[in-house]
Amino acid sequence: MTRSIILGNGRLTILADQNYLLRELYYPLSTDNHLHMGRIGIWVNNRFYWLHDLHPEIEYEEDTLSSKVKASVEGIKIKIKDAVDMAYEILSREVTIEGNKEVKVFFAWDYHIYGTEYGDTALYDPATDGIIHYKRDRWFLFTCDIPTYQYATGYKEVMGYQGTWKDCEDGELSNNPIAQGAVDSAISFKINTGTTFYCWLIAGYNYGDVRKKNDYVQSKSPRELIDRTEKFWRAWLIKAKDYDKVVRRSLLTIVANWQENGAIPASLDTDIMRFNKDTYNYVWHRDAAFASIALTLLGYQDFSRKFFTFSKNLLFNGFLFQKYTVDGFWGSTWHPWTTGYVPIQEDETALLIYALWIHFRKFWDVDFIKDLYRPMVKSAADFLSTYIDEKTGLPLPSYDLWEERRGVHFFTSAAVYAGLVSASKFAEFFGDEEYKDKYFSAAQLVRKGLDTFYQGDHFARMLGDKGFDKTVDASTVLGAMLVYDPMDPRVISNRKVVEAKLTVNGGIVRYEGDWYLKESDKPNPWFITTLWVAQQHIAEGNIEKATEYLNWVLKNSLPTGIIPEQITPSGNYPSVSPLVWSHAELVRTYYYLKNGFTKFI
Repeated sequence: MTRSIILGNGRLTILADQNYLLRELYYPLSTDNHLHMGRIGIWVNNRFYWLHDLHPEIEYEEDTLSSKVKASVEGIKIKIKDAVDMAYEILSREVTIEGNKEVKVFFAWDYHIYGTEYGDTALYDPATDGIIHYKRDRWFLFTCDIPTYQYATGYKEVMGYQGTWKDCEDGELSNNPIAQGAVDSAISFKINTGTTFYCWLIAGYNYGDVRKKNDYVQSKSPRELIDRTEKFWRAWLIKAKDYDKVVRRSLLTIVANWQENGAIPASLDTDIMRFNKDTYNYVWHRDAAFASIALTLLGYQDFSRKFFTFSKNLLFNGFLFQKYTVDGFWGSTWHPWTTGYVPIQEDETALLIYALWIHFRKFWDVDFIKDLYRPMVKSAADFLSTYIDEKTGLPLPSYDLWEERRGVHFFTSAAVYAGLVSASKFAEFFGDEEYKDKYFSAAQLVRKGLDTFYQGDHFARMLGDKGFDKTVDASTVLGAMLVYDPMDPRVISNRKVVEAKLTVNGGIVRYEGDWYLKESDKPNPWFITTLWVAQQHIAEGNIEKATEYLNWVLKNSLPTGIIPEQITPSGNYPSVSPLVWSHAELVRTYYYLKNGFTKFI
């Protein structure tokens, strides 16, 4: 189910679906999702209701990473505000009940600590009047500032047990104090009249750690933690004050995904796991590069610097692997190692250097760049300039940005061109004349080879063993913007063909005959592809048409401002949400609207 909310501070990250079921909890990095389900229940008039069944209204507090939830039932109103603290691994929650009826509020926690349901412990802790779940060095404490009414721990997913959450539905809990194995918990609070109370969820590495943080919350008050977090994010957005609120929401969404060590995963939505038991929770340097560029363009320096530092030691013989875990290990892959070529997506190596150049051109942070020049810029550029077919001048075969086919791709080649030109500019800046000429000459060979992709009225997407694959592909629009003058007649013609062949319900699909997650006879429009076409229109001066595409993106995004990967013709979201790259392209599009289009090289 689509994720509508993401809250995070780089060490604790939490996602909720469109009915405000908490579905993901990552700590201290997004290596493992520790949460299976976080539920909220209401007992009123001798009947029980789960909040997620009440079709709650969900939104963000504007210009913050605080979520607001509203629902009504049996003459009472429920309001909940959640915020992950800007400094500590603490989720603070404000609960307001309006009405003059006795109400019981239930919080049910179903963890899969370290991503598995076995070997956990759930217990009631009298010292904190809260529920603790732990496994090894992952501890989670939940408590509130009013006395607990009842609690329960118990078994789930074994021997036919559904879970302690089911015990909530009769309005009473067993007060069983501890359980181990596949376990969950519930805790309840009785309220006689309308009131506001506060709860908090703490993540830590042992009992002493969560106790220390619990003492801190009580000394500060959760209300103060919420207030300071909202003030922090509003202050953080000062650099984007002249941009539309949808841009500010996209910036916040990007940084909510960003991990403290600099890793930026593509998406933390685990619902996609239903297809092949894997997720988008990896660092693809293509997606991450564009996320870095988006923040750089609006003046945010530190996140990108952490990303480049994270990436510095990942290069292997000058290239990047397909994808990485957020703690810097090779991720899972489907690229065979038996083709005779390196099993990579070469655009990712190139785009890392391109993003670094844009960062340097914006901030001129020489002291930072000097430590990256030899091990990252020159290492990658040496690889890019030698992994070339001498006959065509184009890069040797690798896998395309859609990760579906091996060959010599137009977009990949365009990215290699941008990476080599960027490396040449770095070498020029540092007075490294030999390498400046080496990288620039290699880039010009690639550009000359790219000209051969123009076939009739559009750019072919790939050169393979059987010649050019002329399938119309939206990635050629982005590739062309990295290389050519946007007013080049070939570029304009290519854009027109893409629109003519790939428009579905006002958005742009990836390519002709795209099958991925298709639910009807038509492919699904993607948000990034639609925004690429909008960017090309901006470059041509077609502002009205670009705005039409932007409005399509905004209309088809989630009400909270979250942008998924794609949308079906019937309006469903079959893939991850949010997709970081979608938000990055929205930011870049608005930047071009305000400042004009540029390739930066």
